Amino acid sequence: MLTNKLAGLMAAGAVVALTGAIPVAQAQMWAPMPPPAVIAPMPPGPGEVEFFSDTPKVEPGDNPANWSARQNVIESQRYERLVHTNPAFRASRIRKECGGYSDPQAFRKCASTFN
Repeated sequence: MLTNKLAGLMAAGAVVALTGAIPVAQAQMWAPMPPPAVIAPMPPGPGEVEFFSDTPKVEPGDNPANWSARQNVIESQRYERLVHTNPAFRASRIRKECGGYSDPQAFRKCASTFN
């Protein structure tokens, strides 16, 4: 019985000795990261108005009963004539149709379709 107590005390002493030899882990403190940069949207330029609607706009040509191939050709020819003869109309269409490209090369490729 005495040997069991002695063996237990020796084991406990060994555990205490080993516990003291294990280095204590230290937490590393990191500097907090700054918040990500927020890019504010650009306000519309002078003379430009952005209009957002939650409902689709229906025009007379959208109704299949009112659609005609002849009228479609007339409107397409009018559009082409305006693109080729009116620089302001052309610039407006380029802004509307190509303005979403952030890549300059893609923008130039889109704008070249108006030549």
